[in-house]
Amino acid sequence: MRADCIAAVAQAMGRELTAQEAKGIEDRIFGAMRRGAKADPQAWLAKPEAVRLQEAAQLARTELLAESALKKQRLELSVLAVSRLHQLRDDQDAAGVTGLKGLDRMIAFHADAKGQTMSIESTSKAIANDALRQMIGTLESSNPRWFGLFENKDGIRAIVKEIFGESTGVKEAAEGAKLWRDVSAALRQRFNASGGDVGLLDDWGMPHHHSQVRVAKAGAEAWLDDIMPRLNRERYVNADGTRMNDDQLNLFLHHAWETIATGGANKIEPGQPKGTGARANRGSESRQIHFKSADDYIEYQSKYGDRSLYEVLVGHVQGVSKDIALVETFGPNPDHVFRMLRDEAVRDAKMADKTKAGKIDQAAVTTENLYNLVSGKTLPVASEGLARSFDTLRNWLISSRLGSAVVSSMSDEATIYLTAHVNNLPAMRVFANELAALNKANPMEERMAMRAGLALDTMISSLNRFGNENLGASFSSRLANTTMRASGLNALTEARRRAFGVTMMSSLGSVVREHANLAALDATDNRILLSKGITETDFAVWKLATPEDWGGGNNTMLTADSIYRIPDAALADFGDPLKLKQQAATRLLGTVLEETDMAVITPGVKERELMLSGIQRGTWKGELARSFFLFKSFPISMITRHWSRGMSMPNTGGKAAYIATLMAATTVLGAATMQVKEMLAGKDPRNLNPLGEHGVKNWMKAMLQGGSLGIYGDFLFSENSQFGTSAIASFLGPVASLADDAIKLTQGNAMQAARGEDTHAGAELVRFIKGITPGANLWYAKAALDHLVFHQLQEYFSPGYLSNMRRRAQSEFGQQFWWEPGEISPERAPDMAATWAE
Repeated sequence: MRADCIAAVAQAMGRELTAQEAKGIEDRIFGAMRRGAKADPQAWLAKPEAVRLQEAAQLARTELLAESALKKQRLELSVLAVSRLHQLRDDQDAAGVTGLKGLDRMIAFHADAKGQTMSIESTSKAIANDALRQMIGTLESSNPRWFGLFENKDGIRAIVKEIFGESTGVKEAAEGAKLWRDVSAALRQRFNASGGDVGLLDDWGMPHHHSQVRVAKAGAEAWLDDIMPRLNRERYVNADGTRMNDDQLNLFLHHAWETIATGGANKIEPGQPKGTGARANRGSESRQIHFKSADDYIEYQSKYGDRSLYEVLVGHVQGVSKDIALVETFGPNPDHVFRMLRDEAVRDAKMADKTKAGKIDQAAVTTENLYNLVSGKTLPVASEGLARSFDTLRNWLISSRLGSAVVSSMSDEATIYLTAHVNNLPAMRVFANELAALNKANPMEERMAMRAGLALDTMISSLNRFGNENLGASFSSRLANTTMRASGLNALTEARRRAFGVTMMSSLGSVVREHANLAALDATDNRILLSKGITETDFAVWKLATPEDWGGGNNTMLTADSIYRIPDAALADFGDPLKLKQQAATRLLGTVLEETDMAVITPGVKERELMLSGIQRGTWKGELARSFFLFKSFPISMITRHWSRGMSMPNTGGKAAYIATLMAATTVLGAATMQVKEMLAGKDPRNLNPLGEHGVKNWMKAMLQGGSLGIYGDFLFSENSQFGTSAIASFLGPVASLADDAIKLTQGNAMQAARGEDTHAGAELVRFIKGITPGANLWYAKAALDHLVFHQLQEYFSPGYLSNMRRRAQSEFGQQFWWEPGEISPERAPDMAATWAE
């Protein structure tokens, strides 16, 4: 600033300006000049310099006043949030959930129904599903084809062009682009309503994604050469309205490259506290990469991005939803509020019992881990190459070993029934809705459910049920998804989730119609519902919604759309109509999604914290830990969710009834699963007569099978599983099992040969190849492939191998083959009488 300007400002303020204040005012005015120039460069250039300065100063003044108002709003919101959270903490203390335990339940879903609130995790998922359900057309236009294996390039190009305002003549793409703009705008406005500060860029169409590794590897010069011709130069202007020349833009882009390539490390000031500031500020940074066309954006993303358009769109929605959930729950600066609540809980706990300081500190670490996972604060990938290598290996194992997982999913019916029972849902209606959902001749059912925000996991290609989290789209991840879809598991899982969600929405519609207010609900019968943090206001809004009639007994459907259709005038006495509708819809979807994840078990943040919190990706420790937990997240979730809920039942009888029902139902279905698997493998059913040979052993295996730990049933009475894998290797996970098989195939056979023993190396090599062949374990093709291909090869390379297979099945498991190994076709049907032989 010039000296006379500084003097004028100082006179107006009544005191001298510091150098930092003067620099800040100058930066603000020049920033305002650049924004004015961007709006209309020609008109801005035509104005005298003094006029430009005056208008910029006025704009800066307006922005300062807006910032002051925003600070006041954030302060008020923070005070309200802290007051509300302290009241919630007091209510939790009165209910016996004290200190850090209560804070844990504010952050992540806990199945014990003791939190008296809806967690940030569930709120985030509900907001995301509410947004995604409204942009089904966008997702369908860009969704990969052929079971998710290949990208829909034509659909992607069309929808990106429409988002950039370039007409393609493709109706679906145009509609999808409009849906995207509407949804992203609604999310931005909701975030700002909670104290956020994300402005509207007139040329913003969609988020950008930059691969830090790709950008860094390219180097600054190559990156600049690639991106410079693709930019809309009209968006890069100086304070006087002139366009930046090549040197000026080059300097700006060098700073952008450093930020992307270092992950923001270039902005760290040594010795200064590291943090992200208020969560409400996220997204307010200048979004300064402006592509001139959709083709330029697509070409850049293909070279410097590592996510598909589909992932970029879904990831943006999920990221913003997470930020909204954080600021709506903990206020505009959730990190600060979380630390305050955590420190208060630790202090109070240590003051109450000074002998448990170590245990309390350990619990505080768990709480912080939960918060970091929910808020997206994860350690950076140490080595992307190592991480991607293990991703590929794990995905390959999913594609080669989970082709029959759909059979094991029979135990879902037990947890569906149990969850329906504790929520007072008609179990037969759930199963009727499941049959309707499985009817592919009725695509309207699926469409309506998705429009209601239900069963979107398959559409966004989630594999987290098996504990697999990838860095991004790759051929191996698409191959794993393809196997799950081809096996029918995804379709069956989503049908079950839709069925439960639809039944619960219909039941909630009935509950709302039958009760005057929330207080009228029975505290015991509606215990689960009352634990979701639903307020009387939410309930009152629900009552104003007109239920939808979906037919088939689902004629009282309370959906998000039915809530949004409530006339604003009907809500005027309660407050801001839009905010009330959003909150009521979020509570509805959060309630239904939480219980759906209980019915059809889906691991969440609590399970992730238990398994992998604090373990860095791209390190040997981190990747081996992820490999250990592959396929284990589901059984672990069975314990953390259903056993936890069972033990939280109000009395001893309730606890016993829940656990007994869970064990009995999963064991019976586990037995059915076990028998189906045996017959698919060409064997007669196992003996389930407790008085017969192997009967007790087989029932124990059935119990474990029902809990998705079926392979460990083989180790109760045998050193190795039926597949020859040692107990220790199987316990360590499929990656360790693969390594164990490779060692036995090489070193093991070499040692056997040195001792003069038969090695069966050829047959074991065939078995090894089968174990890593994608699709070889698909339940409907497994028997044919075994008998027509793999058995023939095993016997050819190792004569007598199949005879040993028969003898082991008889001696260790008491089984005969209805389809003899090596035979092209079976000679008889399975002997069902073997199920109850004496």
